[in-house]
Amino acid sequence: MTELCSSIEAKLSGYLDGELTQQESQRVHNHLQQCEQCNQLYRDLKSMQQDVAQLEKKTMSEEQLETLMTDKPAKTFEWAGWLLLIGGIAVIVGYLAYQFFTQDTTALWLKLTISAIYGGVAFLLLTVLRQRLIARKTDRYKGVDL
Repeated sequence: MTELCSSIEAKLSGYLDGELTQQESQRVHNHLQQCEQCNQLYRDLKSMQQDVAQLEKKTMSEEQLETLMTDKPAKTFEWAGWLLLIGGIAVIVGYLAYQFFTQDTTALWLKLTISAIYGGVAFLLLTVLRQRLIARKTDRYKGVDL
């Protein structure tokens, strides 16, 4: 196998999917007309691509999906995970705040300024969270799959 064949082989998948530039596609196309070994590999890949495209794709019905999403143990684990995450973060933030405020080397005005910045960010985050929770009840796109 030549170096050119190796280069073409690396581009065959992109050629099949139409992802190559026009110049690269033309180079691959010309090589496939001249090289039987690469042409055979291309035909095999094309056949495999067609076989995969014909496979049946199993989908879940709306009822099954709803059952899965509202499953009691899943909801319990979801809430437990969120509580542990938020609790852990709260402990770390509390410890860091305690260390920050009990440190004597930082000026009071700097402590208050930094506290105001973090407090502002926290209030903005809570405002957005509250708005999202309220909007969630009437969200028109809640069940839309992208």
